[in-house]
Amino acid sequence: MYRAFRKKALGSLILSNAFIKTATFEGMYKNGIPTQALIDHHVSMAKGGVALTTVSYGAVSADARTFEHQMYINERSLVKLQKLTSAVHEAGGKLSIQLTHCGYFSKNKAQKRPLAPSRIFNEYGCLSGIVFSKAMNQEDLERVASDFATAAAALKSVGFDAVELHMGHGYLLSQFLSPWTNRRKDNYGGSIENRARYPLEVLKAIKKKVGTAFPVLVKLNLSDGFKGGFSLEDCIYVCRQLEQTACEAVILSGGFTSKTPFYLMRGAVPLKGLIQNSNSWAERITMAFFGPLIIKKYPYTSNFFLKQASLVRQAVSIPLVYLGGVDSKKGIEQIMDAGFDFIAIGRALIHDADFLKKLEAGTLIESGCNRCNQCVVEMDREGISCVL
Repeated sequence: MYRAFRKKALGSLILSNAFIKTATFEGMYKNGIPTQALIDHHVSMAKGGVALTTVSYGAVSADARTFEHQMYINERSLVKLQKLTSAVHEAGGKLSIQLTHCGYFSKNKAQKRPLAPSRIFNEYGCLSGIVFSKAMNQEDLERVASDFATAAAALKSVGFDAVELHMGHGYLLSQFLSPWTNRRKDNYGGSIENRARYPLEVLKAIKKKVGTAFPVLVKLNLSDGFKGGFSLEDCIYVCRQLEQTACEAVILSGGFTSKTPFYLMRGAVPLKGLIQNSNSWAERITMAFFGPLIIKKYPYTSNFFLKQASLVRQAVSIPLVYLGGVDSKKGIEQIMDAGFDFIAIGRALIHDADFLKKLEAGTLIESGCNRCNQCVVEMDREGISCVL
């Protein structure tokens, strides 16, 4: 296990160890501006021994938000984000942020026709009056790629050490990769070569803007988690292309937010809290009646993605970040033995920001997180936290 606590290079960036705090939506914003709670959250990760902590969901434009009060990269949010980078650096850590566009997965009423690869029914926003997406034309494709690149450059300028391009979980770039949402008949649809074209173009636009020395990680699904979605074979193809595009590392994840949201997290589904957090009576009633049917529960096991991720590890040489069920000394040893370069952790660190310090010191061998997933509910209350 102690191999993971040695210094690691992420491209030109030297990290103090192999551990990354994975992006988990914090909910620590007021009118789209990060609060002091967000700074405190990520500082606690750095002080707890995380080498690279990741801010979740940095929408690249106002239209890229899933809801109106979500943070997006602009002059106002950058002022606070610069304070965040300074605080994390002072605490001895490095900082990354997810670059994301929601695509059709939106309740943002400022965007009546959210963009997507194809015209898609919006299960997430239909009760808010946002029923169908608009299929992106060439002008849309170019503008959104530019938004990603401009946001990345702005974040670099305020002290971020890396960015994470989100190609997973059913957001815009994932929607292009998935045959379930990409029904285009042009060069951006059909085969995996075509479906991967636009996400790779966005990555190239970012790299051109920020320079080759600035690390860009990519979050990519191993699988969408349902038949007819993005598959493990698709994942391996995209990883090989990312290797050629000089991406610094790939974070292997899974699940499609609008269809298989708990494929990533596993464990309990906190349905009661999710219903209480719904924005309207229509949403609450729908969740109460249909939630048990539409939100599938997946049993939790330690290192639950390791079998799938190991098949990718055997197929590619690009640096890979393992994510999924990291909760113990034994699990970390298994991941390192399987040849992964970095390890991303979520709930174990939300439960205890000093989880890694205690593992390294030998005072802990396993996380106390019970996978109740109430932390998901807290995202939409006072901000993500462990209720235990």
